Amino acid sequence: MSIKNANQKKQQILDHESQLARQLAMQVLEKPKPPIWMIFVPIFFVFFVQKMNQYKSGLTEFVDNYIRARRHALEAALEAEETGNPANVAGLVEKVGNIPEQAKPFFADWMAVLVDHYRLLLTAQGNSHSTLVRAGYHSKTNYLLFCNCLNKAENAYSMALLPEMEGDNQDLHHVIKKIDACVTNLRRQDADAIFP
Repeated sequence: MSIKNANQKKQQILDHESQLARQLAMQVLEKPKPPIWMIFVPIFFVFFVQKMNQYKSGLTEFVDNYIRARRHALEAALEAEETGNPANVAGLVEKVGNIPEQAKPFFADWMAVLVDHYRLLLTAQGNSHSTLVRAGYHSKTNYLLFCNCLNKAENAYSMALLPEMEGDNQDLHHVIKKIDACVTNLRRQDADAIFP
């Protein structure tokens, strides 16, 4: 695999992950809606504009945070493909920084699933994310089985973090479940688009 080809595939994978993250953020974060009367009272409209700006920056922050671990996993997959060595999943756990000890094995499991997926895509033949997935997984069923494994690993990691998160436990659990449901649905839509 040439460096140019590897970098092109890497960018296609990152672009796809970013697009999924944006779609997920728009489903998870509530967009402020102005009441009709607000248009007639300019001072309240200023507050609405502030809320919209907070919403937009929240979307950007959500996407950045969603992509961070995936970017590290992709780098590890690329390095493993270039060197022919196994991916350094333990190194990924170190890179993540300060996470609770009980969540580290779940993070490692999640990273292992992602690294295997990225390695498969990096070695597949194709000139777009969709063609890489089709070449790597060969069928919608195989791809959905991977998506199911990824969803389970991500959710297990999120649930392992839950006891250490600040805030109302029920609210946080609700958010995790909402993200899990949304991402599962988005990946199903993705599979339907890739394997028509």
